[in-house]
Amino acid sequence: MEQYGDERFMNVLRNRQVLSRNKDIQQGPVFVGEEPLQFAEREIVKKKFWIWLPENFTLMSRQLAKMKYLNENRPEIIYMNEMGDVNIAFSHKKDNIQDGQEVQMRDLVEQIILRLYPSSQTIEKQICQIGEKQVAWFDFISPALDADVYNLMFFSSIGKRLFVGSCNCTKQDQDVWKPLFLQMIACMRFA
Repeated sequence: MEQYGDERFMNVLRNRQVLSRNKDIQQGPVFVGEEPLQFAEREIVKKKFWIWLPENFTLMSRQLAKMKYLNENRPEIIYMNEMGDVNIAFSHKKDNIQDGQEVQMRDLVEQIILRLYPSSQTIEKQICQIGEKQVAWFDFISPALDADVYNLMFFSSIGKRLFVGSCNCTKQDQDVWKPLFLQMIACMRFA
């Protein structure tokens, strides 16, 4: 099909807009598909831990959390998007943890998940330094009832107690959400 000058010009403009879109969650809206998503810093553990989350994510009700996370050991705080297919969850455990044990905790949880869900596969494992805190994370794909789920779990400590975070979305949305999840981790603040 032949393109006229105006159509070619409009295509070039559209392509430039896509390339010039903001990709930094702290610098204004980022695009998830064609939808702009604004992030803001939220306090998760009172006066101890903050993270940048999408502004339109809301707390999941206890009733929905019981249906979605069947295990009684479900996260304490779960934020979700409107459709409920993207979740960001946190638990401040009673278990004591010493600085430097984050990697051991990550590896232990990874082994448990791989035993519970043999079809799961680990994608990547990393350690990052956030201020004076070490954060160990790994990501994996796990089976679910209607679709495979992309999961990213991270481990640190707050007040000598284990702090666990998890982010998940459908496997098909992994390429969009993984970079955003990693930015959220990189922007975390500990007191």
